[in-house]
Amino acid sequence: MTRTDRQGRRRVLKGLAAGVAGAAVWPGGARAGVPGWRAFGVASPRTGVFQRPLPIPAQATGTLDAAGVRHYQIAARPGSSELVAGVQTPTWSYNGAWLGPTLRIPRHQPVQLHVHNGLDQPTTLHWHGAQVPGRMDGGPHSVITPGDTWTAAYTLTQPAATLWYHPHPHAYTGPQVYAGMAGMLWIDDDTDARLGLPRTYGIDDLPVAIQDRRLDADGRLAYMTAARDVMGMKGDRFLVNGVEQPYAEVAAGWLRLRVLNASNSRVVNLAFRDGRRFYVIAGDASLLAEPVPMEQLLLAPAERAQILVDLRGDYGRRVVLASDSGAAVPGLYRTPMDVDAHDRRGFDLLELRVGPALALGTRLPAQLVEQPSLTPDGPTRRFVMAGMIASGAFGHLQAGHGYAPRAANGPGGMSAGVGDRNLFAINGEYMDMDKINVRVQRGATEVWQVTNVSLMAHPFHMHGTSFLIRSRDGKAPPPHERSWKDVVLVRGGETVELVARFDHPADAAHAYMYHCHILEHEDNGMMGQFVVT
Repeated sequence: MTRTDRQGRRRVLKGLAAGVAGAAVWPGGARAGVPGWRAFGVASPRTGVFQRPLPIPAQATGTLDAAGVRHYQIAARPGSSELVAGVQTPTWSYNGAWLGPTLRIPRHQPVQLHVHNGLDQPTTLHWHGAQVPGRMDGGPHSVITPGDTWTAAYTLTQPAATLWYHPHPHAYTGPQVYAGMAGMLWIDDDTDARLGLPRTYGIDDLPVAIQDRRLDADGRLAYMTAARDVMGMKGDRFLVNGVEQPYAEVAAGWLRLRVLNASNSRVVNLAFRDGRRFYVIAGDASLLAEPVPMEQLLLAPAERAQILVDLRGDYGRRVVLASDSGAAVPGLYRTPMDVDAHDRRGFDLLELRVGPALALGTRLPAQLVEQPSLTPDGPTRRFVMAGMIASGAFGHLQAGHGYAPRAANGPGGMSAGVGDRNLFAINGEYMDMDKINVRVQRGATEVWQVTNVSLMAHPFHMHGTSFLIRSRDGKAPPPHERSWKDVVLVRGGETVELVARFDHPADAAHAYMYHCHILEHEDNGMMGQFVVT
């Protein structure tokens, strides 16, 4: 990049009101500088931009071979993305876009996904929410070295759902996802057509991937530039499908939004600015038994939800989807360092510009699918999630011992941050690639009791299966959580009981993971391994 280009980029970002992000502020207001961390000039956010259209990721339906196997081609490679208007940001992505193609995979269809690593460092590709054998799961053991291609072959027999895919390399998941590597995976069957749900991709059925990012004064991604970022990386640019606060032109009718919180750590509280009601029809991994009317919906990192919003009487209006964070998010944290100004207030996400109605014949069904159930026949296992204070690591971070960021080998010189440190624990243990923490009998249905003893909420995720939430602190889960899930937000002091059946094999060479889906926690110890045999 020439000096003129750099100066031009700086002028654009200064026009967006530059700020500064430096050392962390610890409880009590004292500043704790940590050796190795440097301050960046960080561009502050704008609200109500809505100047660029919502990008709709390309659909990848694969190529069918003579044997009836559908093949998909995915390439991880460096590139550049205009996340903020007028600024080109170096990124990593799949197939050339910030958000990779939406993989449309028919239920019961054998598929092969060929993943090429065009980066200069190892990666993996995990099919988040997919019920596949451990050797096809794309976890930390399935490393793809630079220049190599890995093929995952499987058949998805689980219900139609909105899943996603992202890298999962040991201790480097946070920076690689932050660099732009993510995409959606939709399992298709005939349920949508049978129920009359909106299903025209990009018209009345929209993918909505929410992410927050921080940019430095040159427009580069700034990852873990302050000590507090170890608690979970948060940004001040709010992206939907890779564009800051875009707009979508939609028809006056029923609109389906398939929402993915693809942020590294930020929890969002979905709401419309005019307070209108919407209907939750699906969670992470299946439709609900019936639509659930809501005005706010909390989504932790990696959680998904499908919502229907009624725009039939809104021709000519502009309707804004936002995160009303201040109404729910601060209560998830009990230390001030974990909450920023956007958690206390909120932020706009997407403007819907409502045009004329289309004759699509869609509706809000009174009933969706039969409510799932499971009867446990295996053991009850207990998992205790502990933060830095409970694990004894907080004092070391305050003193600056051994937490300097790694080499700046991300896109555009982005730091790889801090990883592979024993900071966050499950059952008093930190992630060890050579240790199997849990052994499960194949075909068993178990209860997993997850308790959070830390001072902040943690989203708990398990690989290879979906679960039902049996209870929250002994009480039945709310109606919108009564579908198949693979991520659950566990609040501080809370115990959540999950029921899951384990039908797919995973051996020690390709073990499944269970972990916190705050990626900086996962990368720094809050993960374990289990096999199914």
